[in-house]
This record gives sequence, C-alpha cells and structure tokens, in this order.
Amino acid sequence: MVAQRTRFQWQLDWKSALAIILILPVLVSLGFWQLQRADQKKVLLADFEERRLLPALSITTLDNYPNYRPVYASGEFDASRYWLLDNRIFRGRFGYEIMAVFNLSDGGALLVNRGWIAGDASRRTLPAVSIPEGVVTITGELYRSEEKNFSLGTELHTTWPRRQQWLDIDTERKEFPEILPVSLRLDASSVGALQTERLVVNVSPAKHTGYAVQWFAMALALAIIFIFRNTNLMELRKLRKGEENKDL
Repeated sequence: MVAQRTRFQWQLDWKSALAIILILPVLVSLGFWQLQRADQKKVLLADFEERRLLPALSITTLDNYPNYRPVYASGEFDASRYWLLDNRIFRGRFGYEIMAVFNLSDGGALLVNRGWIAGDASRRTLPAVSIPEGVVTITGELYRSEEKNFSLGTELHTTWPRRQQWLDIDTERKEFPEILPVSLRLDASSVGALQTERLVVNVSPAKHTGYAVQWFAMALALAIIFIFRNTNLMELRKLRKGEENKDL
C-alpha cells in the first residue's frame, strides 16, 4: 500500500480532461496567431522603411500601386466632394479624417487622405474644411487598407460632405468609376495637408510577441493544473517534504 502511494499514478478526472481538450488548443492557436501577426507587422514595417526611401514618381506613370510608395500628382481638389471619417481620435481629441476627391490633370481621379481635423464633440456641427484652389501638385504615399472595415449596418449618403465611419475604395468606385483603386496619404509638407501624423502599425511586433507569450503561459498553466488534478503528484510532493523534515 505504501509502495503504491509513493509511485506516480494517473487518476483521470473527466471534467478537467474535457476542459483541457477544449481550451488548450484554443490557447495554443491564439499564441501562434499572435506570432504570425508579429511576423506580418515586421514585413509591413520593412516594406514601409524600404519604399519610403524611394524617389517620388508621378502617379500617372505607375502600373501598380504598392502601399507606402512615394508619389506626386497634379490636378485640382474637388471643392464639393469629400468625406469626414467619423470618430477619429488624435491625442485625446475628437475629430475627423478628411478624404477628398482629387481630379488628376491627365484624367481620372484620386482619393486623397488629407489627414485629421478637430471636430465638435457634441456632433452638432461639422468642421469647416478649407479646400486648396486651382491646379496644385500634391505629394504623399500610396495606401490601401487590406483589412475589412467593420460597420454597424450599411451607410447610405447622398449629400456632400459625407460623414461616415469608413470609406471602402471598391464601394466608392461603383459610384465614381474614374477613381483609381488606391488612395494617397498626404505628406505633412504637401499642399492641402492637415494633421498627418500617422502610425504605420497600431500594434507593434513586440506587443504581438508579448501577447503570444501570455497565451502560451496560460496554456502551460492549464496543462500544469491538469497534471496536478489528474495525478498524485501533489501527494508525492507532500510525502517527500515529510521525509525531508524527518531527516532534519
């Protein structure tokens, strides 16, 4: 009997077994997903650093539109057509991101992200947005979000300016087929630029790695709890401590 008590034994508890079968794979998969996100952000940052050093080209000479490619474009801002992207917080202040239609001199049009402007927190009035007049040359970087925007229902707007949560280029091109399938984010020094301080990524690779460590730690903790609940390790540990105390 004593020999049995001093041997390692399994005593399976079906409740804890079910819990680890259901939860452990989820925790591990979340950890690997965060590692994957970290790798994606590293690639994104590397692309940004590489492309931002390239010389700016005229957007009309491009056959494709990679994110963060420096470009310039000549034309006129459409004084009547622009969007106010709602609920954009900058340094703790409420405001809007201004997306404008820019009619290219060589034909076609371009969506231009002019940056952030402060708004009325009571939402009773819209901000007065100044529009550059005449033919101008703007500079910036190409950008098209690869993430699907989340919105509570379909937003229908017919009057200008349009206040909405998100702007989807493919959706807008159905109404304005002349618009290129990319937007231009203005440089701080460009004509028409507002507040253009932006983050390349909202969550850094290091944070994603930290989140992954947390998920893996939770998985490890769950596994340890499972082992202690389904074996006699705790009892063996107590017996060993008791023997060590006797020796003292």
